[in-house]
Amino acid sequence: GRVKTNAESLIGMTGKVIENIDNISGTGSVVVNGQEWTARTDNDNITISEGALVEIKEISGVKLIVNLKKYEAEE
Repeated sequence: GRVKTNAESLIGMTGKVIENIDNISGTGSVVVNGQEWTARTDNDNITISEGALVEIKEISGVKLIVNLKKYEAEE
C-alpha cells in the first residue's frame, strides 16, 4: 500500500485557527501538532475566526481544508 505522508496523517485531527480563515479574501492559518499550515474551509461562504478549533478534512497541496469542529453539548 501507499505510505501515508506526514500531511495525510493530519486528517481527522483538530487544529487551532491563528488567522481568520476566509476563502474569499484568501486568508487562513491553523496550527496542528505545533506546525503552522495555510488553511481554507470547504465552503466559500463560511469564515472561521481566530481561536476556533477546526477539524482537518483533507489536504490540498500545501493547504489544509478544514471545517469548524462541533462542540459537544455540556451535560
